Amino acid sequence: MSLRNRSTGIRSVAFRLTVMYALICTASLLAVLIVSYLALQGTLQLRLDEGLMSEVEEYGALLKTQNIEVLRDVLAREAASEGTDRVFFRVLNTAGDEVLATDMAAWGDVGVHRPHLLTAAEGKSVFETYRHQDRPYPVRIVYGRVGPELVLQLGESTASNAQTLQHFRQVFGLGTIGFVFCSTIVGIVMARRALSGVRRVTQGVKGISSGGWDCRVPVSHRNDEIDELAVSFNEMVERIQSLIRELKEVTDDIAHDLRTPVTRMRAAAEAALSRVGEPGNDEEVAGHVVEECDQLLDLINTMLEISQTEAGARPLAREPNSISTIVEDVCDLFGSAAEDKGVCLDVSRGEQLLVNCEAQRLKRAIAHILDNAIKYTKSGGTIAVECSRLGDMASVSVRDTGLGIPEEDLEKVFARFYRVDKSRAESGNGLGLSLSRAILRAHGGDIVVKSVFGEGSTFTVTLPLPEH
Repeated sequence: MSLRNRSTGIRSVAFRLTVMYALICTASLLAVLIVSYLALQGTLQLRLDEGLMSEVEEYGALLKTQNIEVLRDVLAREAASEGTDRVFFRVLNTAGDEVLATDMAAWGDVGVHRPHLLTAAEGKSVFETYRHQDRPYPVRIVYGRVGPELVLQLGESTASNAQTLQHFRQVFGLGTIGFVFCSTIVGIVMARRALSGVRRVTQGVKGISSGGWDCRVPVSHRNDEIDELAVSFNEMVERIQSLIRELKEVTDDIAHDLRTPVTRMRAAAEAALSRVGEPGNDEEVAGHVVEECDQLLDLINTMLEISQTEAGARPLAREPNSISTIVEDVCDLFGSAAEDKGVCLDVSRGEQLLVNCEAQRLKRAIAHILDNAIKYTKSGGTIAVECSRLGDMASVSVRDTGLGIPEEDLEKVFARFYRVDKSRAESGNGLGLSLSRAILRAHGGDIVVKSVFGEGSTFTVTLPLPEH
């Protein structure tokens, strides 16, 4: 069976939700009806008992004012009115002898429970339920005192109560069947509506998996969990699409940067072949090859270091170091390069700030920033390096009066192999700022850039200060 068939059959989520909804609703209804049935049953019996007690009190009051013969006539008329097969009256003395009774032909061998008789003679009425094998319904019997040494045994059929309960059960059954049907229909509708968003996501995924990267999952704007999933999925697809574009660009840049030194080595080898036997030819070719191999190794090692740093595979040997001292060491290293190009390098130490860092790697991160500033600042320009405190962070800013960066390139300068200089007139492989950012983020810091094209750029490095 295919996955698609499963999603529309009895194994589908919609089917399971419908069944679960119908079962929950039915179970809830059954619980309510059972409680209602038990409550109704108790109420009917209570009302019957109260009616029997009321009659006992009524006949007891009659016997106080009239003689036993009058009571006999009243009970006979009452039994005839109610039906001798539905009610009976029997007056007993404390010895259990029958003083008077209505027609008992329909009641068979209904006897006298002597303990109940004695309890009733003391003034405490007693109830019992009698079930006769020849009668379809039980009889509710009460023993109640109606006079000195006299107890009335009054029995009434529970047929009326049983019929009421039977009617309730019939309505109960029909109502349950109708309710199950309706709850199933409602469950189907609700399940389909609830899963409509999942189907939208599924269709979007199928579209993307078939190569349609421009497909997106529609958002219903209900602000529910499905919408949240759809928005997150669309953002994920856009991120993947962006990564694919960046990967393609990086692949093109890697191919370009690798092709150049390989082409040079091949040209040097061809030239060497054309001058076979000439003095010094072997040394010259070897020198070219070594130089180009060094560039390739530097490119590969830098890429590897960026990946390891971003992945945390190269642990940092942190120690307290003065950020001002690190900056001064880097500026001293690049001082001669700036002087040779005619660029003024101005360093402001600021206050003495200690940061927990690996000094050599932090120097390398700042060195790439400073190298770029010198590279893209024309002769007569200025580079200002300043150390300062920004809240709980140490800050190093490198501000130059160089070429600047176009606004559309500001977010891309830290990407691998990205170079603002499209012509690649300046040397470099576009990995320096990527490595700087990776090192700084591994230290818990970061780097940002602000620039005005044609006026210069400011790179700001921030590092967390240790907590005291």
